Amino acid sequence: MKKSLLALSLTALLFSCKKETSPAAFTATDLTGTAHVKGNTTKNVVTPNGAGAWLTTGRVPAAGVNVTVRVPKSGAVGVGLYPNSNAQGSDVYTGVTDANGNYDISIKANGSGVQASISIDGFAATLDTLINGVKKPGLYANYVGITNQTRSAWSGQTSWFDYQFVASNLSTNPNNIMVGSAVVTGSVNMVVIKKAVVTGTAPGISFSPTVIAVPAGTKVYLDFTIDPLNLTTKSYVTTTDGSGGYTFDLATVPMNTPGFPSQNANIWIADLSKTRDTVAYLNGTISGTIVGVPGVYGNQSTAQGALYNNEIRNAVNLTYGAFTPN
Repeated sequence: MKKSLLALSLTALLFSCKKETSPAAFTATDLTGTAHVKGNTTKNVVTPNGAGAWLTTGRVPAAGVNVTVRVPKSGAVGVGLYPNSNAQGSDVYTGVTDANGNYDISIKANGSGVQASISIDGFAATLDTLINGVKKPGLYANYVGITNQTRSAWSGQTSWFDYQFVASNLSTNPNNIMVGSAVVTGSVNMVVIKKAVVTGTAPGISFSPTVIAVPAGTKVYLDFTIDPLNLTTKSYVTTTDGSGGYTFDLATVPMNTPGFPSQNANIWIADLSKTRDTVAYLNGTISGTIVGVPGVYGNQSTAQGALYNNEIRNAVNLTYGAFTPN
């Protein structure tokens, strides 16, 4: 009997000393990293072949060319940055080729790979002749760009895309163009939630949409037709200041200049990945910001026409309104 009681006591003691365990807390891990999209751009020139004839197959660097890379946020594995997610839109990255025609653009990618869509702007320039390393300027020609060339990019690795421009002569080469400037300026805003708290004799709380400036450094794009120096569409990019303001200074021509019938600009902002926040007001004064759910504000655009010399287009405003939560 004593032995049985002793065994039961020891068993109870072992159970009472057993350490309780709980499952480890789940921690989300960001598997994204940085990838590089690199390449080289060249344009053709005229060169002598040494036998009295001329070749158009020589090549020189194409400097100052705009390159854009777009990465979708969602999609299948190997396509989207966040595969099979509800993330909306795409990330947009830009760069410019250097004096040697090279570009190097850092993008966000993951270990499974993303589909990077590469676009290289076209331009107009002289089709030059190169003799013993000396450049002889020629007539203006179009150098047509390329769009939506896809390459797979992985975090920590480099993807390459080279492009060779080939000149095609312009139908007209206007002379003595009086190049001046026009200005497009405005602001970029976003819709958030306003929480108004009123105290005193008539207390209450109300919620309503309100508009605030986007964060400083938000990119704004402008595509302008026709640039008088390149005789083709030119793409500009700038960033907003602390109040959401932006300004573009455009090279343009006087009204009624032959070959320049419209001088149109398309101004646009890309998808913006951000939280949709609530701005709190206490008796009409801002008292703080409440961070909201993450998501994407959809891209927006507007247009301006007849942008000739000395035109100033102000209050060309854009507002991020539609918001899709992740």
